[in-house]
Amino acid sequence: MASVVFYMEDGTTLVHKLENDVTTIGRHPESHVVLTCPSSSGRHAIIKQSEKGTFVQDLDSSNGTRVNGAEIEEALLKDGDRVGFGDVQAVFYAGDPPKVLEEKPVAAPRFNKSLPAPAAVISDEPALPAAKPANRALSPVRRAYGKTSSANSYPDTTESGCMTGIIVTGLFVIAFLVGMAMRHSKEMNGNILTDTLEKITGGLPKIKIERKED
Repeated sequence: MASVVFYMEDGTTLVHKLENDVTTIGRHPESHVVLTCPSSSGRHAIIKQSEKGTFVQDLDSSNGTRVNGAEIEEALLKDGDRVGFGDVQAVFYAGDPPKVLEEKPVAAPRFNKSLPAPAAVISDEPALPAAKPANRALSPVRRAYGKTSSANSYPDTTESGCMTGIIVTGLFVIAFLVGMAMRHSKEMNGNILTDTLEKITGGLPKIKIERKED
């Protein structure tokens, strides 16, 4: 007689012989096979027997039913197929299960749901050292103020610039006065300073102060 061995979440096994044409599986207490795992739905799936064989059918469960890792809606079972009801794993046997399963429970087999990781590529060639970043040429300004100088670390030339402007202006004024003095001396045959003072004082009205005697 066909049978299904369920591997429960507590580590025990349940051997169920398919005596009925339809076997109900789920967490509902009226199911033929009652599952206690939270990942199983109340009415998770059914197993049907007919002249064409034994079929497992999912009943729109929350976490699905899988046969040999593939999620199905209905599938024909073959001897040794692995069936998953949520996280509860089971194995279908076309006849009676092995005697060891009926006499002594064994640990549930691990069914890996994920794909295997790709194998690492092993090469006999030695690994190449990491390339060092190319040295960039420093600009003349950065060479002048140091390799590690930043835009904010350049010397402040504000005061020196102002002083230079004052000196240049003063030299221009002195040169202008000297030129005026030389031109006046050549054309007027005199000293520009004394002539200028005479013009200033000569233009002022002379005030005569007389003292009256009593």
